[in-house]
Amino acid sequence: MRWGAGLCGMLALAACTSPAPSKSVTLAEGEVFAVPPSGYCVDNVSSQPGRDFAVFVPCVMLEVGGDTQIDAPDVVGVATVLVGPENSGAIAQDEIALRDFLITDAGASLLSQSGDADDITILSTQAFSDQVMVHFADSGAPPFAGLQREEWRAFRNLNGRLLTIGVRGLSAAPLRDGPGAGLLKLILAGIQSTPETGELDAPDA
Repeated sequence: MRWGAGLCGMLALAACTSPAPSKSVTLAEGEVFAVPPSGYCVDNVSSQPGRDFAVFVPCVMLEVGGDTQIDAPDVVGVATVLVGPENSGAIAQDEIALRDFLITDAGASLLSQSGDADDITILSTQAFSDQVMVHFADSGAPPFAGLQREEWRAFRNLNGRLLTIGVRGLSAAPLRDGPGAGLLKLILAGIQSTPETGELDAPDA
């Protein structure tokens, strides 16, 4: 497949087998537990748990343990997860106000990788249950070379912390609205407060 050949270089991985990817990550000093959807792994090279930042990619693209039998998920993309500091989630408690802010020039600047509001075209928004989802196109440089211009981003209040998730497909095989929004929802479903016992199951892709 076209997307398979270049992802390691796109993510600037020196070697796609070291350190080994994992199937979960804890962020925010252990308060947040994140499990990627089925078929996805935590990219431990690009992730920075100490800064409450994680990157999820299809496990097949990381060549886990040299295993060539790993199947690619039905929806192929790259997701970034960022957990904000304590009390940062208050902004998402008024989801309508946050949505309305994101469609202003100031909000567009926040969405833009370069900080330039002129780069952003808002395609759709949703606001419900302490969370906001926005689908937009960014004409500036993507967060990783090789990703498409369109992004699906979610903002959610999680125990007082602002959870921000971004999803993009590959420029060689871009996601469309349905699959992009669906992958975003799967990522959201796998991020919760750290359970006291047991682990979260990976959401079905």
